[in-house]
Amino acid sequence: MDNNTSIEKIKEDPFLFKEEDNISHDSLFEQPPTTRAELWGYYLYYNGNNGYTIYSYMPIILQYLAYRGGFNPDTPTVRGCDLQDTFKPCNVNWIHSPSGIPVQSMLLYVQAIAFSIQFLLFTTFSSLADYGQWNRYILLAATIIGCIFQALPILLVNDDGTHWNYMMGIMSIALISYGASLVFYSAAFPNLSDNLPIVRQSKYDESLTTEEKDGVTEKWRNHISAISTTFSNIGYLVTSGVLSGVSFLPWEGKYDFPEGVTHVLGNAPLYNYIGTVVCAGYWAINALPYFWLTPKGRRGPPLPANANHFTIGWKSILEALREARKLRYLFMYIFAYFMFSDAVSTIGQMTTIIQGELTGFSAQQITIFNLVTAITSIMGCLFFLWISKKFQIRTKTSLLIIVGLTGLVPVWGCFGIHFDNFGIKTHRELWVLNIWQGLFTAPIWAWQQTMLAELVPKGKENLFFGLFGVVNKASSWIGPVVIAAITQSTSNIWNGWPFILALFIIATIIICCIDVDKAKLELVEYAKTD
Repeated sequence: MDNNTSIEKIKEDPFLFKEEDNISHDSLFEQPPTTRAELWGYYLYYNGNNGYTIYSYMPIILQYLAYRGGFNPDTPTVRGCDLQDTFKPCNVNWIHSPSGIPVQSMLLYVQAIAFSIQFLLFTTFSSLADYGQWNRYILLAATIIGCIFQALPILLVNDDGTHWNYMMGIMSIALISYGASLVFYSAAFPNLSDNLPIVRQSKYDESLTTEEKDGVTEKWRNHISAISTTFSNIGYLVTSGVLSGVSFLPWEGKYDFPEGVTHVLGNAPLYNYIGTVVCAGYWAINALPYFWLTPKGRRGPPLPANANHFTIGWKSILEALREARKLRYLFMYIFAYFMFSDAVSTIGQMTTIIQGELTGFSAQQITIFNLVTAITSIMGCLFFLWISKKFQIRTKTSLLIIVGLTGLVPVWGCFGIHFDNFGIKTHRELWVLNIWQGLFTAPIWAWQQTMLAELVPKGKENLFFGLFGVVNKASSWIGPVVIAAITQSTSNIWNGWPFILALFIIATIIICCIDVDKAKLELVEYAKTD
C-alpha cells in the first residue's frame, strides 16, 4: 500500500482493511482486532448507561422524601417542610448535629460519601482491568448492581418521608456502582480504539511517518470517544423523550394535587419512581450486546503469581506516581483534570438541587429540561467533532474551548449571591442553563479522555487510565463537601459558586501550560528507558 493510498484510507471506514497474517501474529498486536459488532456494542452500552436517573430522578426522590420527613429549624418538633415554598429552611437529622443540617447539605454529603467510597474501591481494584478478563467481570458486576439499585426506589413509592434515609442508602449504592461502570468502561477504550483494523494497519505500514501514524491513532481515538459520548446523549434523549411524553398522561391516582396544578402523571410523585425503573431497564437492555459481542481474546496478561488482588491496585498507583518526573506533562494534565472534573461534577449536583427547589420538585418540568439537555448534548458533541476535523483543531485546543465555556456557568451562578432574579434563580435561566450545559459541558467527557490517551505511554494505558479514574473519584468528593459546608454555614447554596469558579481557573491555566509536542517527545524517551 503506497503512502497516498494510506492517507486517503484513514478518512474512510476503519474496518475496510483486512489484516494480513503477518500482522495478526506480530507481537505488536497481542489483542484481537476490534470488530464492527464489538464497537457497536461499546456504543450501545454507553447509550444505556447514560446516567439519566442518577442525575435526575434519584436525587429528586431523595430531596422530596427528605422534605417530607424533615423539619423547619424554627419549628423542630413539627415533621414535614413546606413543599409549596421550598426556599423556606428545611433540615434533616444528621450525625452529631442536634439541630440537623439543611437538606441541600445532606444531598451533597451523600454524593461526597459515595465518591469517597468509590475512591477506596477503585484504588484497590481498578488495576485489575490490566489482567485477564477482570475488566469484563467487574464491569458486568457493576452493571447488574447498578440496574437493580436504580430500580429499587419503587419500594418507597408510598413512603411519607419516614424512611428518607433508606433512599439515601439506595442512592449511595447506585452512585458507587454507576461510578464503577464508568471507570471500567473507560478502561476498555484504549484497547478498543488502538485495535481498529485501520489503526493496526497504519502502525505496521512502513510507508507512513511516525507523525502520520500518530495522526491516524489520534483521529480514531477522537472519533470513538466523541461518538460514544454522543451515544450516551442519544440514550439520554430517548429516555427523556419517552418519559416527557408519558408525563402528560392524565392522572387521577391516590395523590392530592395542589391547587392550580394540572392532574397529569408528571406532576405526581409516582412519576419519579416510574422513571427510575424505566432507566434501569433501558440500561440493562443496552448493556447486553457489549458483553455478548466482545471477542473472547479481549483480555490482558494473567495476574502475576506473586500479586495480591487487594494490594495490586495500590502498587500500580505508586508505580504510576513514580513516573511523574519522566512524564511531567501527563501528570500536569492529571492534576488539571483533578480540578475541572470535580468542578463539572459539582456543577451537576448543585444544578440538580437548585432545579428541584425552583420547580417545586416538578418531575415533569425537570424531565423536559433533561430532554432539552439531551438534544443539545448531541448537537454539542457532533459540532465539536465536526469542527475539529474540518479545521484540524488539536485536542488540547478543543478541550480548552470546552472547559472555558463550561467555566462561565459558575461565573453566572456567582451573581445569584447578591441578586434575587439573576444568577440561576429563575425558570428562564434554567432553560438557558440546560441548553448551555448540553452544548458546551457534555463534550468535555469525550475530549478529556482523548487528551489523556495522547499523553499516556504505549503499553501503560490501563495503568494510567486506572489512575485517571482514581483521580476522578478522589476529586469528586471535595467539591460536594466544600459546598455542603458552605451551605450549612450560610444557609445559601449560591455561596459555593466562587469555589467552583476557582477550580476552573486553575485547571485552565495548567492545561495552557501543557506542550503536547514536548509531551510526545517525553513518551519517546520514556519508551527507551522503560
